[in-house]
Amino acid sequence: MINKSILLGLIVSASWAATSCNQTPKETANSETITLHTSKGSVDAPKNPKNVVVFDMGTLETFQDLGLSVAGIPKDFVATQVHKYKVDANVKDAGSIIQPNLELVSSIHPDLIIISDVIASEYHKLSQIAPTLFLGTSKDDFTGSIIKNLKTIGQVYGISEQTDKKSLVIQQKISDAKKKIKDSPKKLMILMYNSGTLSSFGTESRYGFIFKDLGAKPAYRNTEKAIHGTIVSNELISKVNPDILYIIDRTLMMDGVALNRSEVENVLIQRTNAYKTNNIHYLDPNVWYISGGGTYSVNRMIDDILLGYK
Repeated sequence: MINKSILLGLIVSASWAATSCNQTPKETANSETITLHTSKGSVDAPKNPKNVVVFDMGTLETFQDLGLSVAGIPKDFVATQVHKYKVDANVKDAGSIIQPNLELVSSIHPDLIIISDVIASEYHKLSQIAPTLFLGTSKDDFTGSIIKNLKTIGQVYGISEQTDKKSLVIQQKISDAKKKIKDSPKKLMILMYNSGTLSSFGTESRYGFIFKDLGAKPAYRNTEKAIHGTIVSNELISKVNPDILYIIDRTLMMDGVALNRSEVENVLIQRTNAYKTNNIHYLDPNVWYISGGGTYSVNRMIDDILLGYK
């Protein structure tokens, strides 16, 4: 299913690239701008933009939390916690979450476009349409990047007091969780289920914040950075014997088919401390796979990890 989305996006991008290269960003209703500094460089963004296209589900969560309006989003894979934007006829479709439809984006006449790591490669093309703001999260400083993103949104909309309060809540929650996890001897594995295979995520992965920011102890020393993790066998999982197992069901998100828990919790997995102590937790892929980094998902992720330490 997702391969078709990629193919369609690539076809549209190729056919439209010639015209998009000559376009300049549309003038905003508000001529006042603010210069923002991101990992993609400096951006002169409009203050209080009217038509904003958001490609990042985490940012969309934050917009919803702050009551900010959105003009367009990718509507192919929308997390349930922000589903209202998918069914809102006033919010236009901007293409795929992994491949923007440049023609559709242009037709929305955005004042500002917000992206993250998933479509970072499209940054320059989107910048031809409107100022494009990169609000990604960092594997090296997850907490810092979340706080920086909130601060940036506060500056753009002149609501820094609100975003600062959100930041303090998140920082306090992370600090409290870290204190609880630090004194525990439990070791964990976080796994992604994908059509019968399991992949492990370690300290340098997209879920590295579990170890770096929350201080959790890994059962398996995996330093790979692959976006979909490193495929591991049931034998390896049994051998490293995690005390806690977290499972993200990617197949449910992509294909709408839930995993069979008896397939995951096979005879080898049943040998682990996680299974013996009823400490296997199935995580919502809407939060853990499609979203992440927004005010809803960050809080939910911390709560989910703490389930293993009760």
